[in-house]
Amino acid sequence: MTTDELYAKYESLNSQQIRDFVDAYAERCVDDMDMKCLMQFVFDAIVENLIIQGPKQILEEVFYVYDEDVVAELIESVTPD
Repeated sequence: MTTDELYAKYESLNSQQIRDFVDAYAERCVDDMDMKCLMQFVFDAIVENLIIQGPKQILEEVFYVYDEDVVAELIESVTPD
């Protein structure tokens, strides 16, 4: 199949087929990654998700995942003595 034929076939997909296509692509990407690549990908996704948030939203996210001790530890790790 040529690239043009593939584009035409893709454009004929309905929304559920596009979702299935995306899911299949994501699954293939994950299957092809080793643990180091997966860890880097997750790290990058977390950073990208948080960096677009405001300071309050970042803090709320960290509180949602961890307790006050971890929040305090993280703040201490980035502030001078």
